[in-house]
Amino acid sequence: METRQENKGIDPMLVLGKAVDMSVKVRGGDFPLGALPMKIQRIVREANDCYGYPVDYLAGAMLVAVGLGIGNTHFARLKGKWDESAILFMALVGRPGACKSHPLNFAIRPFTELDGAATRAYIKACEEYERQRELPIKERSEPHPVAPVCKRFLISDATPEAMLLIHSQNLRGIAMWNDELAGWFKNFNRYNKGSDEEYWLKLFNANPSFSDRKGVKNSVYISRPFISVVGTIQNGILNELAQGSRSSNGFIDRLLFVMPNNQDKQPWSDKEPTFDIEAAWAEIIERLVAIPYETDSDGNVIANILPFAPDAKARLYEWQRQNTEECNREECDALKGVFNKFDFHAIRFCLILQMARWACGEADRTNIDILSVENAISLVDYFKATARKVHGIISEMSLTEQQRAIIAALPDCFTTEEGIAVARENGMPGRTFQDFLKRSVSLGTYFQREKHGHYSKL
Repeated sequence: METRQENKGIDPMLVLGKAVDMSVKVRGGDFPLGALPMKIQRIVREANDCYGYPVDYLAGAMLVAVGLGIGNTHFARLKGKWDESAILFMALVGRPGACKSHPLNFAIRPFTELDGAATRAYIKACEEYERQRELPIKERSEPHPVAPVCKRFLISDATPEAMLLIHSQNLRGIAMWNDELAGWFKNFNRYNKGSDEEYWLKLFNANPSFSDRKGVKNSVYISRPFISVVGTIQNGILNELAQGSRSSNGFIDRLLFVMPNNQDKQPWSDKEPTFDIEAAWAEIIERLVAIPYETDSDGNVIANILPFAPDAKARLYEWQRQNTEECNREECDALKGVFNKFDFHAIRFCLILQMARWACGEADRTNIDILSVENAISLVDYFKATARKVHGIISEMSLTEQQRAIIAALPDCFTTEEGIAVARENGMPGRTFQDFLKRSVSLGTYFQREKHGHYSKL
């Protein structure tokens, strides 16, 4: 059993089991930064202060990165055989220029570095493999050399069949990383006539997955897949997430949305980091990645099970009852579906936070304690709020025929007066158009303000 490591930097409030909201003086919004381990908080604050990375984007992407570092090595067990892994599907939402990509790249960089090193080693191994095959059997180091496989954590664009093949060679877990997340869901069904949404629903639930379609030499079967998703998306195309069956089959309900309140462009800061934040973050991820794992006789990863401490489980059950009551009171069916999924997200957050605290030397990994549960609840509260924002934007983007006609008639750049004139030609009063323009700009949909009285179409 591991012993808890002392850390003099831990806030006394954390010892008391309370999450400290440290987001008020940093650029971003209401992200509960105090829910994260102190080492990660310091990295996020420094990146925000020196590079202007919005706290919400960086901290949200870090949750996915920690989950990927955990992979299939650890599951959270609530009761019986109810195990949850650290799989997350996350979208960083913002207007163009809202500084989404840089924080995402920072959070993912330890894995891009690992994948780069693994790819270089793979190329060398392939060269040696081919050299051995050309030798007479008696001169080979092994009579029948085995073709190497490429170890990796990240994929960006792959067919479902190719993705499962990669996953079968990397059973610990992988993540779909798309800087522009729209490229992910717009490609659904590009390679087949099936329903990719349903396929991804299975992966989110870690249900057994297999591939044996025509053209695939060998069938691939994975009993417990681990594939997370993370990327960015602009406000103006959020409505595309809800098109087709994605709004009715529960696909959109499984996405977590990171959305800062302040998405304005910020001036550069001339401050230099007080410590090497890249190295500090890489060290945390490397400790997770270094966790060894075993496989059974069928080649499946044998996960370590983290149960809940009694007081932690009691608190989680109390929260779930409250969440159930909120779901039952909610009048919007779309939000009902979203809130229902937080029963699962809460458990996954508990696992991610407990393991993140272990990687930072602030907790053990024998069970999930009450501090991780309290902090997971604060994350749920944040993502509930962003879900409301996103669904509000999607509702606003349900245009009338009149609004569509006006947008089509407007030039790419226009003044307020020109916009009012076009609106009146299409039967919309000037005041109504101004309200429509103002709402669209504030939500980051359809229009953006270039300067006072001047706008452009998105």
